[in-house]
Amino acid sequence: MLSKKLIGSFMLAGPFLAIASLVLFEPGGDEQTFAQTLQRMSENYAIASISMVLFFVAIMIIFIGIHYLARSMQGENKPGSDLAGLASIFALLIAGIAMVSSGLELTVTERESSWVTSGGDVLSAYAISEAIFRGIFVFNGIVMLLLGLAIVKQKNLSPIVGGFFAFFGACVLFGGMFSSGDNWAGMIWFIGFLGFPLMTAATGFLILWSARKSTS
Repeated sequence: MLSKKLIGSFMLAGPFLAIASLVLFEPGGDEQTFAQTLQRMSENYAIASISMVLFFVAIMIIFIGIHYLARSMQGENKPGSDLAGLASIFALLIAGIAMVSSGLELTVTERESSWVTSGGDVLSAYAISEAIFRGIFVFNGIVMLLLGLAIVKQKNLSPIVGGFFAFFGACVLFGGMFSSGDNWAGMIWFIGFLGFPLMTAATGFLILWSARKSTS
């Protein structure tokens, strides 16, 4: 089991690291095709590779932190223990999905990749990696909703933070289910998407604050 300080540090630093990676190299929005994105990455290979690695590390430490936070909330006679247990499982699944997606992206963008020189279809592989990565958002909504409800029930952290976590999780989950471009559900999903890094960082800060108070 990771210490409280490490869990809090992971959850606090992860969102900032993810933002830094996107500032370093933003792969492009929905208006760009996969072929255009790959071309930009090829033209800025070093920066794009560093950005991909940083983003992968950010996703991993965020969900490893969430996984261990949820695990620490499990136990007999602990309110919300079952919810926290489910959240920990889905957080671990997200970490696995991120590893598969990032592995594919690094393979197809590596200039000297033997897979590419052997005739691997770069465009198709990149599209698959993107499809796998976007699956993270479905599981992320579940994680946020379950963890938020568990925090509210257990009262081990601020119930306000738990309530917002659950709210943004519901936005991601149900907004994504009914989203169709820029309709009302798409806007709800986007609100949840923006709320996730904010609440993750806020939760990490509260965990570090609690750990500091307990040792002082």
